[in-house]
Amino acid sequence: MLNEKQHILSKNIANPKQVFLIDACGALLTTLSLLVILAPLEQYFGMPKKTLYLLSGLAFCLFTYSIICYRFNRLDWKPFLIILIVFNVIYSLISIGLIITYSSRITPLGWVYFTLELLVICLIVILEYKSYLNQKHVQ
Repeated sequence: MLNEKQHILSKNIANPKQVFLIDACGALLTTLSLLVILAPLEQYFGMPKKTLYLLSGLAFCLFTYSIICYRFNRLDWKPFLIILIVFNVIYSLISIGLIITYSSRITPLGWVYFTLELLVICLIVILEYKSYLNQKHVQ
């Protein structure tokens, strides 16, 4: 089982196009979660709607970037991967700042959601960075 997971991970690292698709799916899932679940149920998560809309807008920008790279890039993945990594880290730092700002309002369910989201983003950034290191720069 572990060997199979390592094989899948190795294939994704070697194929940056797949990394962009994974990131796009994650960013779209985040966008929809924030808009469709957390915002309407603000009282159960504790983060203000206005803040959730801001985060969903940022996540949608990441989705757009990733899906465009997935669909149209054919040559040099390396500079696009580093941009994606930087944007994901910035999104995470903004999220952490907002979590700290509204920590007194965030419910236990909100803490679970945001902690899991940040963990998933961290894993995706690690995958992206390994893919970045694996790429040769085209000149």
